[in-house]
Amino acid sequence: MHRNRSTSKRSSSPSVVPEVSSALPQADGSCFGKPKAPEAEAGDELDELKPPELPEFLRLNDGEMREKYNELNRLENERLSSSKQGNSDSEWARLDPDPVLDRYNNIHPWANNRIKLQVPEGVNDYINASPVTLVSTSGKQSALKSGVQDKYICMQGPKKQTVDHVWHMVWHEIATPFNSSPAVILMLSPTHAPDPNDPAKTFEKCFPYFPQDENSPPLKINEKNDLGEDFKAEVRFVSREPGIEGTAIEVRKFVMTVEGEDEEKPIWHYLYPNWPDFGALEEENVASVLSLMDISRKQNGKGENPRIVHCSAGVGRTGTFVALEFLMGELQGGAWEGWDEGPMAHTDPIYETVNQLRMQRKTMVQAYEQYAFLYEVLQKVWEEKYGTECAGGEHTHKNKKLNVCGPESPQ
Repeated sequence: MHRNRSTSKRSSSPSVVPEVSSALPQADGSCFGKPKAPEAEAGDELDELKPPELPEFLRLNDGEMREKYNELNRLENERLSSSKQGNSDSEWARLDPDPVLDRYNNIHPWANNRIKLQVPEGVNDYINASPVTLVSTSGKQSALKSGVQDKYICMQGPKKQTVDHVWHMVWHEIATPFNSSPAVILMLSPTHAPDPNDPAKTFEKCFPYFPQDENSPPLKINEKNDLGEDFKAEVRFVSREPGIEGTAIEVRKFVMTVEGEDEEKPIWHYLYPNWPDFGALEEENVASVLSLMDISRKQNGKGENPRIVHCSAGVGRTGTFVALEFLMGELQGGAWEGWDEGPMAHTDPIYETVNQLRMQRKTMVQAYEQYAFLYEVLQKVWEEKYGTECAGGEHTHKNKKLNVCGPESPQ
């Protein structure tokens, strides 16, 4: 078993540690709760029908977005520098990389914001996972998110050595009530990908930590007592559910049981394999990931449990997914209408949201392409919601013909 660890310096670039059916939403933006536009009545003033002005932060050019992304990196480097002073009590204290439990030796939770496994004293409570919550920039949220808290557990893609840790966490952190809020896990990475140094070879991005199909035997958890002698569990495959029409998303349902416990935990697992490392989604995949957000929120029942989100490192695609879902709710809730005339004028909720994420888990929204992707999609959603054209010049998404809420009609 692994003992608890102390803090130390970590490098700043990724490196590997040795060793439910639904069609795509329609193009009217209803996938995120866009209300029907009221019919104009005779006598309505022209000004009353004029759409709200696109906020300043959605009119940034590439250079301005890069400046903001660089500032986010500067702030993160300041946090990292403060933790190098050897103060383990620092707000930004870090942990030594664990060559067994960590997939990458520089992607870790902050020491003071990590999930701690509920294990007996003397047993290592570490898992590479962080609790994440987001605070609204406005009191307005879309009706779709009414009563649903923006809380997540963001984790690395499990390794073979951490399968037991993941399911132990699922049982304790996605705890109550089992029946009204089942566990929901979003996997944003394939299990293997081509090796960048040799495309003919593949390397593991995420260990297949779940039963694959009806022929898979039940997954036995903690058979070797690494997490203490009192926790014995089993994860059983229940069904392969219809995926989201027109996408590669795979949907599985599991049931988890623990010895000595009467309740079973239903678990919905969504595998989204088409999001590239360090990059933004291709335009044909944007609608599918928005559908995944919608369906997984609804599957979360009353929303009392956080959803678990992971890719390979648990920061790039994971951070982008969480940020986009949250910001989409803000936009569709009307939070950005009249933004530049209100108390938040000249602030950027996209920048602020990513900074919130990085203060809770290092390196969230890892690449500039992912950061710019947030602006690109939200610009397009604004246009679809309010029926406006691009403001402030040509936008990238118009060149790409990015379609946010559904496939384009055949020409």
